Order: sequence, then structure tokens, then C-alpha cells
Amino acid sequence: MPSESRQRLGLRIVASLTSVGALVLGAAIPAAADDVVTPPDQQVVINGAGWGHGKGMSQYGAYGAAKAGLTYDQIVAFYYTDTTLGDLPDGNTMRVWITADSDSALHFRPVSGQIVTDSAGKKVTLPTSSKYTKWRVSRKGSKRVLYYRNTSGKYVKYSNKLSPTRTWYVSNPNTGTVKLAMPDGSTRSYPGKLALRFKSGKAITVNYLSMETYLRSVVPAEMPASWASEALKAQSVAARTYAAKERSAKPKGYVYDICDTSACQVYKDVSSRYPTTDAAIAATANKVVLYQGNLALTQFSSSNGGWAAGYAGVPYLAAKQDPYDPVRAWSVTLSAAAIQKAYPTIGTFTSIQVTERADVGPYDGKGRVSKVVITGASGSVTVSGGSFKSKFGLKETLFSLSTTGSVNPLSKK
Repeated sequence: MPSESRQRLGLRIVASLTSVGALVLGAAIPAAADDVVTPPDQQVVINGAGWGHGKGMSQYGAYGAAKAGLTYDQIVAFYYTDTTLGDLPDGNTMRVWITADSDSALHFRPVSGQIVTDSAGKKVTLPTSSKYTKWRVSRKGSKRVLYYRNTSGKYVKYSNKLSPTRTWYVSNPNTGTVKLAMPDGSTRSYPGKLALRFKSGKAITVNYLSMETYLRSVVPAEMPASWASEALKAQSVAARTYAAKERSAKPKGYVYDICDTSACQVYKDVSSRYPTTDAAIAATANKVVLYQGNLALTQFSSSNGGWAAGYAGVPYLAAKQDPYDPVRAWSVTLSAAAIQKAYPTIGTFTSIQVTERADVGPYDGKGRVSKVVITGASGSVTVSGGSFKSKFGLKETLFSLSTTGSVNPLSKK
């Protein structure tokens, strides 16, 4: 599905975003352009705030709201306007693409009680003697083949009665997890089942598990487990809804519902679980955000800089001021050389100007940058705010341009 590059908060305050459909910036507000910046010292200062796309729930904002006494349902209602809470049915399954397992085979460690089952119900219990040092399910044409690695390091075909043209599921009823051997030599323990699926001519590893189990390795990867419980509950509801909407948007025949990176929603193995996030997930079990009876697109990002961004055509993702986000102000200085390297057709850099902004915001009522014009001795180029952000690795498009020595106005709230 189309997605937008995103930055989101994780355990190391890493941020990101994805969309279920094509993301569209909020409608640009007709207004006078910002002043032209002609830096005398050939340096441009970018003063901004926020981290990520700014749509939907601000994670720092959710934390601030929780500290201010709001409950999780009040936090959700603030960030997703005019929505209600509903319930998913029990027992629904998620299929997660484990993207780092990129060697087109499913390698896993020997553990007592491990079984491989095909989609027709045939089963083989795998032995665990010292003869078997690792297992592998590989693809051969449209078929699957099971191998074991012996003590000499050689892979040997393991005869079995499973149907090679059906999907095979690796699981362990005794432990509830499978130890996936990664291409880099590490091992990850995943709950539920693992399967080798075929996608666009490639073999990929997919983890099958319940929604609530899935969230136990998502919520602590997206928000620090030490944060206020109501914020963790709000994150649980947003993550659950986001995953359910991603799943519902997949066409028939798709072999996975969601990926495990920030291109979708970060999902790690069982080692990432925490009691605090487990409690938040349990307290909000099956709760999802609905708009007019349908699953909402519950986007979230690290910080919106005190101003939530709008999403054109999605009324519950409204542009508005956020009193709960503490405003994560930042500044970046660009040299003329860096600008000229990024846009070589302009020649010698002379000036830069924000000519259009989207939504509402702190810049005389205007918000995020939609268009930037960069001018040089040989001409000018016009780029989108998102393109400019990506070009220089900025955290947000909520920024202004100025000369050196300026103070970031968004650092004061």
C-alpha cells in the first residue's frame, strides 16, 4: 500500500508513520508568502518544532494529556475528532511480515515440542537430538522443502508427509514461541506460528498470531513503557485500530496484513514486552477507534510541535492547536554549499522563501510548509515542503526560514 515516510517515537525516541491509503497534505491556506530570506553570511537557519508528520495522535501530546489528568478515551477523542470507541471480535489473527528475514528461507532453531503443520492439517513433530543443529523451510518452484543442518554444517532434506504445495506453519505448543534464526546470525523468539509465504516471486517469513499478542510487541516499541498508563492505553487503542485498518485494506490473496518496521508499525519479538504495556493492552482489550461505524485511520507521530496537521478528506484528522504537546523545538543551519549541492541547477545560491503553507499554525495563522522556492544566479526551483524536509533530513514541515542569530519562536510556549 502507498505510504508516507514517517518518523515516530520508539524506545530510543525514534519516530515514524505509515498510511493505509495515499497520504494527502492538508489543504493549503491562501495567504501571503513568508518573507524572502537572503542570508548575508550564506547560511540559512531553519527553526521548527515537532517530529514526524503531525497527523492524528501526538505521542508526546498523549503523554502530556495523561499527566494533565485525561483518561485514555479522552486522549483518543481529542486526537481523533468525533470518533467513538468500539470492539473487535475476540480471536482475530494478524499476519506480520518479518522484513529482516530476507534470505528467502525460514530458518529456525531446534526446540523440543516443535511441529510443522500444513494447511490441510497434516503434522510432523521435529526431532531435537544433537544431529539437528538448525531447521530450514525453503522454496523450490511452487513447493516447500524441509531441511535440517547436520553437525558438519550441511543441509540435508528431511523426508515428511506434508503437502509441499500447501502453506506450512512452524509452531511449538509447549513454549508458544518459535526461535527464528536471522540472516545476521541472531535469534528472535516470535509467538504463534511462522510460515514461509510467496510474495511477488519472493519467499518471505510471516508471523501468525492474535491481535492482542501482536500488540504486546508493538506498544513498547512505539512508546516508552515508563510513560503514564493512560498514554500507554491510548497508544494501545491507536496501534490496534491502525493494525486492524491495515488488515482490512489488504486485497484478497495478500499473504500478510502488516510489516514489522516503521514503514507500517514497529513490531519486535517477545523480548520487547513490558508489564506496563501489557497492562495497558489488557485494560483496553479489543478497543478500536470508529468513525461513523468504520475503523478510523489512527495515524500517530512523536510530536506535532503544538499543532496537529490536517488530512484532506479525513474529517476526524483535523488541523488544530494541541495544548498537550510540549512543543519539541529544533533548529538546523544550512550552508549555501549544502543548498547548492542539493539543487545544482540554481547555480550560486542567493535566496530562499516559503511560498505556501498548509492547515493552521503558529506562523500568522498558517501551518506546515507546502512549497519552498530556492533561488540562485542561474534560476530557481520550487519544491514541496515534504521534499525539502526529506532532502535535508528535517524532523517536520512545521518550520520557518531565517538568518543566523534568530531565535526559534516555537521554543516558547
